[in-house]
Amino acid sequence: MKNANIVKIGMIILVVSLIIPVNSVYSQESRTVQVEVKYTNGDIADFYGMTLVIYQDYNNVPIMKKEMENNPEFISLPKDHRYKIEVYANGMYGDVGYVNLKNDQEKTNINIPLSGGLQFNVFYKDGQTPIKGATVSIKSNDGTQWRLGKTNDQGDTIRYWIQSTTKNNDYYIADVYLGEIHLTTLTQIKLFPGLTKDQKIIVPIPAIVEDLITVSLYKTEFEKITKHEVNLSILLKDSVGNIIKESQVNSRGEAYFSSIPSKEYSLIILKNGVADASWQEKKVVITGQENTFKMIKTNEPPTIPDAIKDTKVENNRPISSCNCVAFRFDDVQDYWLNDVQIAYVNTFADKNIPLTVGIITDSFGNDQKITNVIKDATSKNKLEIASQGVGNKPYTDFSKQEQDDLLKQSIVEIQNSVGIRPHIFVPPQNKYNDDTKQVLIENKFTHLSSNILLGESPPFPLKGETLYKFPETATTGKYSLEQNLFIGLPSNVTYSDTINSLKKYGFAVITSHPQEFSIIQNGTYTNQINKEQIIELGSLIQKLQSDGIKIVSIGKINLDSTTVVIPQWIKNNAGWWAEDQIDDASFVQGIQYLIQKEIMKIPKANNTQNAENKDIPQWIKNNAGWWAKGQITDSDFVRGIEYLVNHKIITY
Repeated sequence: MKNANIVKIGMIILVVSLIIPVNSVYSQESRTVQVEVKYTNGDIADFYGMTLVIYQDYNNVPIMKKEMENNPEFISLPKDHRYKIEVYANGMYGDVGYVNLKNDQEKTNINIPLSGGLQFNVFYKDGQTPIKGATVSIKSNDGTQWRLGKTNDQGDTIRYWIQSTTKNNDYYIADVYLGEIHLTTLTQIKLFPGLTKDQKIIVPIPAIVEDLITVSLYKTEFEKITKHEVNLSILLKDSVGNIIKESQVNSRGEAYFSSIPSKEYSLIILKNGVADASWQEKKVVITGQENTFKMIKTNEPPTIPDAIKDTKVENNRPISSCNCVAFRFDDVQDYWLNDVQIAYVNTFADKNIPLTVGIITDSFGNDQKITNVIKDATSKNKLEIASQGVGNKPYTDFSKQEQDDLLKQSIVEIQNSVGIRPHIFVPPQNKYNDDTKQVLIENKFTHLSSNILLGESPPFPLKGETLYKFPETATTGKYSLEQNLFIGLPSNVTYSDTINSLKKYGFAVITSHPQEFSIIQNGTYTNQINKEQIIELGSLIQKLQSDGIKIVSIGKINLDSTTVVIPQWIKNNAGWWAEDQIDDASFVQGIQYLIQKEIMKIPKANNTQNAENKDIPQWIKNNAGWWAKGQITDSDFVRGIEYLVNHKIITY
């Protein structure tokens, strides 16, 4: 009996040992893999734009995606596993290496094909006339932009040396722009190792626009200049300042141009042959796609309320204001500038300042360094999480069902990594369509934040929407064509753009990327914090707070919108009134009309006092002047209007 029990115990131990291998206790111990990437000719490869995708054992799902920061690259991985390491350069497959990680350090050498040289030659519709100053963007087939440049007098870009394409499904995409207007897209561009290629692109616009170009002049948003004000002409200048044509403004407030070369121009108003400072210079792109342009005088006091009497308010929605700013931090992901990402996030989290973070969901959750910071700040309600999709391919490349599947996948992955369900969406590459908006609504997303797409215009509603759209209106960095890198902007530049956005849209969304806060060495981003740029960020935040401008998350912009609605041109009127260009009666009449038509909304006070007299106090006039110059906030100005209403100087 005793022997039988011993046999049973031995069998149990044997079964357990089969189920739980003895070395599993040590399976999570880490060891280092050295990955060195060379070209097939033996040269050390330039690691800029290279990504390592790592698979463990025989799994089809990678355990890590890491942008190379050095060559060779050293990676810490759990030991006693077999790893497959793929190299991608500029988004293109290079080659693969294998390693069994048993010792303290293993090494694998991966040889990838040589780069190829790609130059673009861009021509107008006739295929013969080159385009000067066109912008060409080169992307990999996953949508990642790798190069950006302009064409010269011959329509040629510089020659770009980028990774060649080896797989059948690998290719490059070229987008061509003239100013902000997208002209054409060329896809399926292949590049062979070590060889040069000249790629001709013909865009669908004419070299000369024969259609009549009309420029209309307005003294207010809705009222054209009159026949008594036509002692004006319009000068057409190209981007380098050459005068192309001059046209007289007729009695209908219009000037005409014809036979104009397709390119960027400036429109300048002349009065008696001299530039008129009361009209701002206007940048336009003439390609035949848009042939009518509108210019509005900047400092002509309108007749109030006649300037807007004939306009239907319901067809011209007033711009409501939250007087608030949201910061959006894009491209948060594993193993990439994680110290820089953490420094940016902590700038907000340490001071309990709201921040919206866009996570690339399939590249997040394995790097505990950044994941723990995001998860901890989110659990303390210091961050708002936005889905930045799966991968970096634009949703416009997918069907509605595919978009729905990708969105659901991003929800699950954010819930698994951070523990919350996102309701904010930042579309990859800022591209989306009606299908995208529909699947967002169906999946209970409430906000979409991209950039301002071509053709979009305000207002962006702050109430009554199922899906709110609050686009990027200012940035803390910009892309440098010369350096082919993102660089940080001074805080005063971002602040100026932010204030302009508040005036134009009633809110501002400031977007940042990790690259802008990284130290650049030898043309490459490093995982070192650019302390000067972090200080600029702190200065921007402090300036906004000192101005009384609220900082909120994107999801709170509409919730923080007030009942105060002030069209921007009202500020001009207040300034003219303060300078006695219009009288008290005209000012009061204009405010009355705007309140009655609900173009300007003023909160009703709880107490209404009897008017002692009908005179407007001087302090209100002073306030109006200061407000017009940006020296006091909207709320300060509105308090003056409330005083006039409460004392029955203004009735409605």
